Amino acid sequence: MRERFVRPGFTLVGASVMDLNSKSAWTIAALALAGGVLLLGGTIPWNGRNAGFDGAALAARAPGTPGRQGKTPRPAEADHPPVAPEGKAEAETWSDAEIISGLEECVRLLAPTGAEVEISKPIRNGQCGTPAPVLLKRIAGVEVTPPAVVNCRLAARLDHWMKDTVQPVAEEMLGGRVARIITASGYACRQRIGTSGGRLSEHSLANALDISAFVMGGDQPIDVLTNWGPTARDRQAQAKSEKPAGGGDARPIRDAEQVDGASTNRARFLRRMHAGACAMFGTVLGPEANEAHRDHLHLDLAPRKHSAFCE
Repeated sequence: MRERFVRPGFTLVGASVMDLNSKSAWTIAALALAGGVLLLGGTIPWNGRNAGFDGAALAARAPGTPGRQGKTPRPAEADHPPVAPEGKAEAETWSDAEIISGLEECVRLLAPTGAEVEISKPIRNGQCGTPAPVLLKRIAGVEVTPPAVVNCRLAARLDHWMKDTVQPVAEEMLGGRVARIITASGYACRQRIGTSGGRLSEHSLANALDISAFVMGGDQPIDVLTNWGPTARDRQAQAKSEKPAGGGDARPIRDAEQVDGASTNRARFLRRMHAGACAMFGTVLGPEANEAHRDHLHLDLAPRKHSAFCE
């Protein structure tokens, strides 16, 4: 007897219900996802010919952001050891039930948001991957460049952050709305920065996004690297290197002003982006955390027992 995938109360738009035996479960569930989201007003492009779309391959090919292209990696950036696939004992694929469940979750979370995503092939590389990744192109009306491979839970939380923090603060402080965010990394199968025990980064689960800049309509990017201002580390290093023998403040006037760079409008905007994210995500890291995060904000949904880990 042929088994069919039909979600109760779920209407497929522009797609017929197909046999699980004839096509992979992820393709069928993807068609269901496309139908459901279009039915509820979202935008998830889907074409049966896209069955070869591979989130892991796309993430690997994604172009770097303007601030990171052609730049020799810093030592901190090099401290992202890739995670090698484990032995054959590790499952190589996701089960049909995991894939369908993941995509049904995508319908529930993303349909109300109107997010623009493309459905990706399930990713499994040893311990890395997710059964229902999507390529995020636009969230809450904000363009995502380059598009990032993430899971749907993260995409939905980004929608809340954009609506509750990013746009209200942009309108209040900068007199306009953010039109685009520039991403630095989505899915990547690697360890956490600075770890040697094989602890996976949330990027390995498509559960994290790095943002290097916010772009207002027609304006230059407000990038984290140049607009955040001096960190506490910078202040400490400068104080140690320039402390006069007789005490007092030996900084030139221009350097003293630069240390107070957090008082600039753009710096304050970035710091409020960071603070607002701390109320919504499991982990939020920025320039104050360490040198590896000097040029971007890291947001992820790592589970926490109490409050977010925020630096």
